Amino acid sequence: MADTYPLGLILCGGKSSRMNGQNKALVDFDGQPLLQRIKLRLQPQVRRILLNLAEDSDEYRSFGLDICLDIKPDSGPLVGLASAFQMTNAEQDIFICPCDAPFVPIDLVRCMSAVMAKENADIVCPKYAGEPQPTFALWHRKTAAIVVESVTKGIGGLKALYPELVVATIDWPESEPNPFFNINTPEELSLALKFVE
Repeated sequence: MADTYPLGLILCGGKSSRMNGQNKALVDFDGQPLLQRIKLRLQPQVRRILLNLAEDSDEYRSFGLDICLDIKPDSGPLVGLASAFQMTNAEQDIFICPCDAPFVPIDLVRCMSAVMAKENADIVCPKYAGEPQPTFALWHRKTAAIVVESVTKGIGGLKALYPELVVATIDWPESEPNPFFNINTPEELSLALKFVE
């Protein structure tokens, strides 16, 4: 795979608190763990995939992904990004994706990389139906220092850094299912599965 491809970072550090005790990354989704589906959709788009976790767990080892542990657990998705930048010495751009998004577009990273190069952006964030989707953003490696510094100051939200950086957006066409749909509850899992039946 081309060296110019970014890294992929699947954010999997949440607590799945609304899934009735189930780990949403590992729930069955059309015959495979949800995380496996997302891994397969991202693999062709990135150089390699890191899996961000709050703490290490053997149940994730079977996915064959490099584990990236939070440097400050339970502090928000920005911490996952900071941890990945530290782990990789900020040598590549990083595309972040949540662990509960079964319909993430298979050409999203390519489109975002083109926008980043064209506009010399620090971040490329997709918009869907007019709403930003910050957990699916592409972050340039030059943002690593401010990301890590912000985490040390207690900042955990991704959008908190947007005012300080050059952010480009890409309007993603609307479709069914919503490509940025997140599964947070058993009801949302059932709804998502209707699109693959």
